[in-house]
Amino acid sequence: MKQLFAFLFLLPVMLQAGRLGFSQMENGDRIEVTLRSTGCFHDNTSYYGVRKTKGAYLFTEYRITWKRLPTPEMVEKKVLGTLTLTAQEVAGLDALLAFYRGKKSVGSTTTVSLVVEYHEPGGLVGVEKLWDESGGWGLESSKDLVTFYQLSRRLEGTASR
Repeated sequence: MKQLFAFLFLLPVMLQAGRLGFSQMENGDRIEVTLRSTGCFHDNTSYYGVRKTKGAYLFTEYRITWKRLPTPEMVEKKVLGTLTLTAQEVAGLDALLAFYRGKKSVGSTTTVSLVVEYHEPGGLVGVEKLWDESGGWGLESSKDLVTFYQLSRRLEGTASR
């Protein structure tokens, strides 16, 4: 009977462990995201990071320069800017992950792939690869969702002041 109670107590923890997210971060944790969007007329790759420091969530956008080799090698990782996220934006990033994890009923020639790396102070603890072929259908209608593109535009707005 004790084993059953222990299992029931740990079940929510075990279920959540497979679904890491931004709001679950502790001080010193960081999540790095490589987002690639391809379509008929574009092929873009963006790099973002979110880290939690002293209770604050910091969003950073990077420009990565690669050396073309049989196995590409990173030459430079330049910070384009950093901004502090609100609690609503952190929750919105979790909603964005939920969108990309979810099933879609539409298709498009535009595809988005995300490689989400979860880091704790001791090192990498998880990698999630997400793929979406919906062309982002439904992103605009979700008011709670925050995209990396929106954060990048906000970052551009703070840099121009």
